Amino acid sequence: MIVFISGGVRSGKSRIAETYVQKLATPESSLHYIATARASDDEMKQRIDHHQKRRKKQPMKWITWEQSVRLDKLIPVFTKSDVVLLDCITNWLANELFADESWQKEANCFHKARQMWIVLQQLEKACKALIIVSNELFSGGVPDDLGTYHFMKTLGWLHQQIVANAQIAILAQNGIAVVKKGESLS
Repeated sequence: MIVFISGGVRSGKSRIAETYVQKLATPESSLHYIATARASDDEMKQRIDHHQKRRKKQPMKWITWEQSVRLDKLIPVFTKSDVVLLDCITNWLANELFADESWQKEANCFHKARQMWIVLQQLEKACKALIIVSNELFSGGVPDDLGTYHFMKTLGWLHQQIVANAQIAILAQNGIAVVKKGESLS
């Protein structure tokens, strides 16, 4: 099962995703948190710290994986009873895409995105539920620089693959989960 949650910066998407993890977990479930962000500047360090502190306050016990690239390495650690939260696709794509200069060719970007989609399908098969968080970046128009253009085009394609295969797709707006596909879990 895939649950896809997207929204703008500080829209509440991670909190909503954590709520879905609680709803999908059973007593046999281990709860895994795949964190893809890199602490590249002070703002990102603060955001990572905020997420870590919020998780520590929860009654749920998380197994956290700091994995900014090569998520395929984690597939063997999950079982069919585990619930996995991947936060977030946007960071993971940026980390994979800009690891070298291949992003300058659109075909290379889509090749990496297809590889990522294969990994997401493998993650879904390895666990009970995969909750995927991403950012909505598409309301600002078409970017001028090539790197941002390729990134956004590739992210859009990846979002479409995920939503087409997700059982539930949610848009986080002002802390509210607006269900766009499927039904909300009670």
